[in-house]
Amino acid sequence: MTIDFEVNATGIDVSTSGYRDHVNLEVRGVELSDLISEIEGKALFHEIDLDDYIDWAEAAGHTDDILDRLDADEVIEWLRRKGHLEAES
Repeated sequence: MTIDFEVNATGIDVSTSGYRDHVNLEVRGVELSDLISEIEGKALFHEIDLDDYIDWAEAAGHTDDILDRLDADEVIEWLRRKGHLEAES
């Protein structure tokens, strides 16, 4: 995947990586919000809370599809945190 973007940085270090046709690039002093706005929509996936994900799935009629793909332990823990299941004794 190739992504082109521009950011302002306070410093850049380039060094050889030891692999043919590869270099190491260290960029310092980049404002994170600037970087995110540059790559957003190209390759950046936002983190989503499980609560929001399930609410979206329910509203879109995809609850069964989504729950089939989730880890059962994660779903059980979420239900416990929300008070829908009693804690293990």
